[in-house]
Amino acid sequence: MAPRTLLTTGLLLGGLSLAPAAAHAGWSEYKSAISEVDACNQAQYLMPEKAVVQEFRYWVNSGKSGNTFTCKVRWSDKASAKPTDRPILFPSRIRQPIFAAGWL
Repeated sequence: MAPRTLLTTGLLLGGLSLAPAAAHAGWSEYKSAISEVDACNQAQYLMPEKAVVQEFRYWVNSGKSGNTFTCKVRWSDKASAKPTDRPILFPSRIRQPIFAAGWL
């Protein structure tokens, strides 16, 4: 009886680990003192790796100490997720080449 229970438990746990991960959706938000481009780039960096941008909003708050730029990005990593129809002019994250060794 015990080996059968262990086998069943092992098969269930193994099957769960091989099952595809559930899709997620959410918002990423970032505030920057530099620009709205920086705020939206940083908000996109907070998304999961294969997520698709579905919407983004940005605004500027002006105060005595200067401007604060805020950007919110709505994303989804569902297979059926459709990207926004608005052009996103912000490039993806720049990766440093392996052989750059700090000179970039």
